[in-house]
Amino acid sequence: MYALLSVWIALGALVTTVVMATTRLSGRDAVITALPYTFAFSVTLAAGVLWAFRERGAAHAGVAGQRLQAVAAIAINTIALTVLLIFVNGALYGPLGLAIEIAFLWVCYWGYTRLVRSK
Repeated sequence: MYALLSVWIALGALVTTVVMATTRLSGRDAVITALPYTFAFSVTLAAGVLWAFRERGAAHAGVAGQRLQAVAAIAINTIALTVLLIFVNGALYGPLGLAIEIAFLWVCYWGYTRLVRSK
């Protein structure tokens, strides 16, 4: 259920990001400020699903579908974050900010696989 909720939150955040980037609605700054927290919440739900099913095989009932939903939510949030970064920071600094974010997440993943899972 959390995986499905994560996907719907991600889709809503993506649509909101595109609407905020393409229109001149009032209150846009408040919405743009809240969007990264929405992305983080959705990705946290997806990561929780992936963590919960880390030791279960795809043969268990519903595991493969929920994993797919969680990965889809992470991918949708990545696209929405890219759109937001390019809209807010421009075509040069938006992708640079995304590259910094991906590098940070890679360091976190490397630390997780070397330090946490090795015990």
